[in-house]
Amino acid sequence: MTTCADISIVIVNYNTLSLLRDCLTSLMASEAKLCEIIVVDNASADGSADMVRSDFPAVVVLQNDHNAGFPRANNWGMRMAKNKFILMLNSDTLVRPEALNRMLSFLDSHPEVGGVTCRLFNADGSIQASISKRPGPVLLMFRLLGFSRLVSGDRARRWLGRYFGFLLGRTVRSYLAPYVTREAPIEIENTSGACLLLRREVLDTVGMLDEQIFMYFEDMDYCMRIRQAGWKLYYLPQAEVVHLVGASSGGRMRGYSLQSYRALFYFYRKHFSFPILLAARAMVLATSTLRWLGNWIAGAFSQNAVYRQNRSDLKQVILVCFD
Repeated sequence: MTTCADISIVIVNYNTLSLLRDCLTSLMASEAKLCEIIVVDNASADGSADMVRSDFPAVVVLQNDHNAGFPRANNWGMRMAKNKFILMLNSDTLVRPEALNRMLSFLDSHPEVGGVTCRLFNADGSIQASISKRPGPVLLMFRLLGFSRLVSGDRARRWLGRYFGFLLGRTVRSYLAPYVTREAPIEIENTSGACLLLRREVLDTVGMLDEQIFMYFEDMDYCMRIRQAGWKLYYLPQAEVVHLVGASSGGRMRGYSLQSYRALFYFYRKHFSFPILLAARAMVLATSTLRWLGNWIAGAFSQNAVYRQNRSDLKQVILVCFD
């Protein structure tokens, strides 16, 4: 009989000591305590690795001598994992009891499914929009224009999808769809990698995460590769995990992160045609330039250093559009 003892949990950490402690505490308070747990530390300077060794002696610690990026660190952990199921888990998560049992049971009874994710909650208890269709240019523009933040709540997504869904494309409708109210498992195309349980056979057939990516979009890339290899992916609402979005990346504004845009353009170059790649670059260039101008105008009337920092960050993003 398959149990949680057949799962290896891989957590990549970079300077998130408190979050990592809370994550591991949640695991030890659930059935996950039976799992092999591997923490891959990307040369944190906050004592994270020492904390794990001291407070969680059963956890395996792999320590890089530099920040190797998320995919490379995760791959190291997955290669060292001993069990036939691998759970990729962010350090900024809190796993609720029975989440792993339910995900594992679903995989065990559906051999055609290569990976399963769970229902993710924000810190305030609202449900995260964590699944979508293929992340093409329409969804990119939806996010670049900030619309995704306006409909981050369950009620707003349902309202917009109900009354304006007929005006929207399939991709945006999938983002707004009230899947959060359903209890039945849903086959999906793409999901956040914050909590993703995989069969080892998936790693054997698909390979590891793409180490050309330093951070961001590695989960989208992997989901596309999993499905291209013939495996199915599912979202399981009955399994619940709290995800403190963005906390594990250090709290920086993801919208201005050079790594996120480099990964975005690499992802489009890998999976889309050249014209679509050019369109993605043009969209990022246009929105970043408008934001730079907005911060320049705001900075002319305020001494707040945040506008100067935003302009500097956005200037780097604009330059990346021409790489």
